[in-house]
Amino acid sequence: MRPGRESAGWATQSQEIADLRAELADEHEKLLALQDINAASGTILNVDELLSLVANRITRVMECDRTTAYLLDDDGTTLVSRVVEGESSREIRLPVGVGLAGWVAKSGGLLNLEDAYRDARFDPEWDRKTGYRTRSVLCVPMKNRLGRPMGVIQCLNKHHGAFTLEDEAMLAALASQAAVTIENGKFFLATVQKNMELLETKQQLERKVRELDVLMEIAQVAASAQRLDDLLEGVLQRAVRAIDAEAGSILIADKVTGDLRFRSAIGGAPEKVKRMRIARGQGICGWVTRNRQPKVVHDVAVDSQHITDIADRVGYHPRSVLAVPLFWGGGEWSQSGEQQGEGALELLNKGRGRGRFTEDDVRFATLIAAQISTAIQLAEARERQNREDRLSMIGQLLSSVLHDLKTPMAVIAGYTRELVEEPERAMRERFASSILRQVELVNAMTRETLAFARGDRSLWIRKVYLKQFFEELCDQLTHELDARGVAVRLVLEDRGIAHFDQHKIQRAIHNLARNAAEAIAGHGARTSAPPGVPHGTFTVRVSRRPDDAIVIECEDDGPGIPEEVRERLFESFSTHGKVGGTGLGLAIVRKVVDDHAGTIEVDSEPGKTVFRITLPKQESPETA
Repeated sequence: MRPGRESAGWATQSQEIADLRAELADEHEKLLALQDINAASGTILNVDELLSLVANRITRVMECDRTTAYLLDDDGTTLVSRVVEGESSREIRLPVGVGLAGWVAKSGGLLNLEDAYRDARFDPEWDRKTGYRTRSVLCVPMKNRLGRPMGVIQCLNKHHGAFTLEDEAMLAALASQAAVTIENGKFFLATVQKNMELLETKQQLERKVRELDVLMEIAQVAASAQRLDDLLEGVLQRAVRAIDAEAGSILIADKVTGDLRFRSAIGGAPEKVKRMRIARGQGICGWVTRNRQPKVVHDVAVDSQHITDIADRVGYHPRSVLAVPLFWGGGEWSQSGEQQGEGALELLNKGRGRGRFTEDDVRFATLIAAQISTAIQLAEARERQNREDRLSMIGQLLSSVLHDLKTPMAVIAGYTRELVEEPERAMRERFASSILRQVELVNAMTRETLAFARGDRSLWIRKVYLKQFFEELCDQLTHELDARGVAVRLVLEDRGIAHFDQHKIQRAIHNLARNAAEAIAGHGARTSAPPGVPHGTFTVRVSRRPDDAIVIECEDDGPGIPEEVRERLFESFSTHGKVGGTGLGLAIVRKVVDDHAGTIEVDSEPGKTVFRITLPKQESPETA
């Protein structure tokens, strides 16, 4: 072989080896591009960063000037360029169907142009604006797993000639991989966002549940507290804990002067704090009360409204303050005539002085303040209702006392007349003793009324000798009923001792006797009895059951109780055909029996009515 030919052969082989190496490097570059794009789906979450990497790798593999990646917007009508390789990085918005990329997005086909200016679909406006000269174009669609278009990848100006069929196949493969990567990234990002939203929703729900728990606790305290101060103490403790404050107080304005008074306090010296007042409109709480707006002060040292004198006097110096207004009543004057109430809830030092009060704290404190305002309004309404009920009950009690005073006054009047005319000293002393007993009964009624007005409802259980008690009682009844033509009879089947409130039982039997006398006197069948002959009989029968309960039966031979009044016999102000009657007699009897934890039964028919009172055994004669 000639030396020239041998050299040419070696040169040819060397060129082939170089070409193979170049081709291998190209393939390696393509493989690396695919690997980078595939790996990006698990490491890059931002879509813009992901598109930037895809465009960068495709530009290198395709050996072109620049690559533009378009994504369809949410409504699928516009292509948006998220990343632009080259000199400019301006965003491009292109309607689907307009321009080369728009045509590819609409048709779903591939577009390979050797000279873009020869194609009518090309819009040279961008070149004119930027000074760039577009020559060759290779544009392929990006489709998701379902084959639906999601964007377009466009390569411009192949470095060496036009884009080839191999370039088309390679760009199509890269576009498919990019589509999968972008779709995975978007899905992963959407999943992360959903998880974050779910986490935030969970936190919000947990916060709402905590808030509802606190509000429920406040409602329970408001329902169970007997006094307004107890209510305020309970709700303030929960408010301080819920807002994570170090201390706090509730101030309520005086309805006459408008000054704020500390009604409850936590932190410092609470008892000393409760003795203090703030002039109307003064201090942070005064401003909040007057303007009905919450206020947060992160540093009281620089707030001119902070009253340092109170802090010095109680020995507690707050650093931060959250105050929200309290107000209730719905107007300057409520319908019940009570002036509208107002005040403030004050919370001091968030997070034990290490944090700052937030907007959430203000919102939650405002909710708590509204609950407190409602609780205060209900408590004041309860107190007003209790006062009205007490006055009403005192009025009824006075009515019953005035009703029952007729008996002792009648007995006193009768004994007084006999006392004046009685010549024997022994009888006068007996009459005087009976008068004194009636005076004691009047005094007992007076004491009972005063005790009820004070809120005391005592039952004075004492040892009672049945024989002496009922004989004296029937003696009094005889003096009262004899003038009405009613005889009194006593049947003592038990003469031992018992324990009960003798004054109240005496009042009850007097009422039964008076009702019986009025019924007998009004019975027309007996009105023809001759003078001096009783019109009827009232019988008191006393016995004891095996369980040691005392049974007192009051029987009369009157006309009986009409059917129409039996259902409401023991109701207050229930009367039937009695001129001047108050309807309180039997209601008083029922009240006396109930106070003794006893029972009362009625059997009535024409010619016979029996009221049967059963008093259970009392363990001891102590005051109940």
